[in-house]
Amino acid sequence: MQLLEYFHDRNNNISNYHQRKYNIPNSNRVLIYGSPASGKSYLALDYIMSINSKKSLYIDFRDPKFHFKDIIEEDIEGFIEANGIEILILDHYKHNYFQRVPNSKKLVIISDYFYDYGDEFQNLEVSLLDYEEFFSFQKRGTETQVFNQFLRQGTLPQVAIDTKPKEQLFYLFIESHFDKSEQKLLGILAHFNTSTVTTHQLYTYAKERYKISKDLIYRQIKRLKERAVIRFIPDAINANTKKLIFFDFALAKYLTLTQRFPKQFDTMVALSLIKHKVEFQAFGIVGYLTNSGQLIIPAPFESEESSWKKAHSRFITYKIAEVKKVYIVTVTAQYRFEIENIEFEALPFYEWVVINDES
Repeated sequence: MQLLEYFHDRNNNISNYHQRKYNIPNSNRVLIYGSPASGKSYLALDYIMSINSKKSLYIDFRDPKFHFKDIIEEDIEGFIEANGIEILILDHYKHNYFQRVPNSKKLVIISDYFYDYGDEFQNLEVSLLDYEEFFSFQKRGTETQVFNQFLRQGTLPQVAIDTKPKEQLFYLFIESHFDKSEQKLLGILAHFNTSTVTTHQLYTYAKERYKISKDLIYRQIKRLKERAVIRFIPDAINANTKKLIFFDFALAKYLTLTQRFPKQFDTMVALSLIKHKVEFQAFGIVGYLTNSGQLIIPAPFESEESSWKKAHSRFITYKIAEVKKVYIVTVTAQYRFEIENIEFEALPFYEWVVINDES
């Protein structure tokens, strides 16, 4: 019981917490999952601070004391009964640690991985910051200034609010969430961000640069997909290809020299669609096609004349794909034109995301 007493008495107060768009559901069984460092733990700790902390038991399975001690379900259930615990929170929990989850009045499990516990659990996916949340975190600045800051700092909540150099924060994040082999692979994945690539091609590129087995890299890529560190986006034009999207554009730039601004901007657009739960596919090298028939084209510096020419040259492809409207996402440019019955509208990223949020 000594380990449980430690967790019950531990000071879990947090400072400098910025309210997220997520709230822990009222359900008696909740699974919170999502990308590493997306703010899952802080969401739970903030929740504890809003209630009687003595009625809660927060167990962090990443605590180093677990290197030498274990607990079993019966230990937790006995402690809960003896101390009148109403809320049990299992953070950084590995789903095979217990043979069954402990019984408690309210149970919250937090993990990078999704696990299907059945209908008894309500699931909450917590992602990294979207632009609107990042904007709300900033104390001052014009829309353009905040956008430039968003581009530099990315979507990791801690990087958005911490005053330390972002390179230092990125280093600490990588060191604390990935082993040495995974860190090398992250560099490879960042290099191929926004590219059409297969797992075999990633392995071929990686083995030329460091010692890695095919089985290991395939397992690592599978785990990184499960943790939402990377996504492979199917292509609407070529069903045999998928586009790799890294989970943070600023971190991708930190990891490799190949992530120039156009690729960062492309990633920003794709991640915005993902975070707003818009169903979409890649549309060749042009952009992204949503299930509702909107074509989203990341084109940070595209002029109206250039867009008009490209639209005419690709118009037959758009008609075949049954595109209903085309959004050209830019840095600052705004314009609009029509070709037959398809409207083309260019908007700055920070205006387009508002429309995206409302759709």
